[in-house]
Amino acid sequence: MTTLTLADLDAARRDPVVFADVMLGQPLWPHQVEVVRSPARYRVLCAGRRAGKTRVFGVLALWTMFRQPGAKVLIVSAGETSVKRTHAEISAMVNSAIGTASSIEDDGVHTLRLSNGSTLESVPSSLKAVRSAEADLLIVDEAGFVDQEVWEAAEPVVGARPGARVLISSTPWRGPGHFFCDLWRQGMDRPDAEVQSWHWPSTVSPMVDRVWLEGVRQRSASDYFAREYLAEWQGQFGAYFDEDELMSNVADYQLLDAVTIREHSAFANGVGTLRDRPAVAGVDWGMRRDSNALVLVSPLEDFGANDERIGGDGRRAMFVPYLVAESGWQWDDFAAHVADISAAYALHVVASELNGVGDAATRMLELAIRAKRAPGPVTYVSGVWTDMRRKQAGFGKIKLLLQRGLLVLPRHPELLKQLRALEFEQSAAGGVRISVPENKGHDDLAMALLQAVSCLSDPEGWRWRSGVSVLDSAMQRDQAWQAYRVARDQHRAQVGDGGRCTEAGLLVPARPLPERGIANGWFWMPQGQERGEAW
Repeated sequence: MTTLTLADLDAARRDPVVFADVMLGQPLWPHQVEVVRSPARYRVLCAGRRAGKTRVFGVLALWTMFRQPGAKVLIVSAGETSVKRTHAEISAMVNSAIGTASSIEDDGVHTLRLSNGSTLESVPSSLKAVRSAEADLLIVDEAGFVDQEVWEAAEPVVGARPGARVLISSTPWRGPGHFFCDLWRQGMDRPDAEVQSWHWPSTVSPMVDRVWLEGVRQRSASDYFAREYLAEWQGQFGAYFDEDELMSNVADYQLLDAVTIREHSAFANGVGTLRDRPAVAGVDWGMRRDSNALVLVSPLEDFGANDERIGGDGRRAMFVPYLVAESGWQWDDFAAHVADISAAYALHVVASELNGVGDAATRMLELAIRAKRAPGPVTYVSGVWTDMRRKQAGFGKIKLLLQRGLLVLPRHPELLKQLRALEFEQSAAGGVRISVPENKGHDDLAMALLQAVSCLSDPEGWRWRSGVSVLDSAMQRDQAWQAYRVARDQHRAQVGDGGRCTEAGLLVPARPLPERGIANGWFWMPQGQERGEAW
């Protein structure tokens, strides 16, 4: 190695790029230079295989140890194999130019010590290994596989060291709510002096053989190659509902509370109200920060105006005629409100969450509805357990209905906000976790909608009945449907007057109402009632 001058040593102490070149003899590539020279406190890499991240680890670790006698560097890796490999590669970069070094292993902790008193510790991701440490540089390798609680124990190690920095790297695993995903997104969307992020596909490295990489692509599953080599997030997390799925099914209309729905029920101005506007309901019980929420779903009375759009004579879509969510609502007051709604609508079934406080609250709701003793159809209260599989099935059903244009949503800001905020994460075992991250708000209305939709039968059965039965003759059935078509044509102009189309093409009356006179086959008891039962 060429003899180094004092000027060389001074330049190496001030600039990690010079240090890599003149002290280690390992010049950095342009994409690595940008990272090591970044002044950001947190530097986050989403990197494919063989992209050159280990060299960045080594350069920054050894530069920190060289320029600052007594410096401490901590590397946290996802597993013991990764710890050994990374530590060995960094140790191999040490040469006489930066001083003598010794490397030891004790109880799974690999320590590299320079003659100036600086140390590098490489540890597996465990609370025990990271909790009591301090560091001027914290490096987290394969961060997507490091548990959140380990990160929360490791992050404070830089808190008591002025000027300390953090370097985080991984292939794209985990999702929102996990530190790697959240910090990488923050640094990509809003890079600043605190957090800066980079995306490194394997192709960013000039050392990667493009012919070999193409061979890997051809013989690999597309999602595997995209994740491991292109460093692209592949369906492991993200917004559960596309913006188009939601907004193409939104319409402006007035919600129908108990007073309003009675005004549109049979005999409202006569002897008494006949509960003939059908619905099913979902209830989500809140505690502290969450609200108690109620969402109703009903068949849309369109007089056949959408028959051609949704598949033939008598087919109907569903819509949300009423919803409410309030925090601080006492359970008995909320139960009384749901009972009032059940006495105005022909409410077939209420799916009520049993999780948490829901068990006792559901019993309270049963008693409140029974006390109303409203004439007409019996309202059943069915308790349901909501777990990962029920969420997956329930939100999957909502997604399918939205994609088919069969569920109309009101332009209700809180409901739409919650549905937009729902995110999913694919677990290593193949399951899907669906939730609203805590930093994005609540999910009470979204969960109540899920409970209500769980009470809907197969959409193929959503068909208005002509009043005839299989015992009637073919002529009688044909005459009944002919009468239906005549009435449909007569009402079409009425529905279109002041009505509007959703972006999905569904015509929604200006004042939509639940369809009268439907059969019980449109609804059933909630699917997936038992804990762990998929739909």
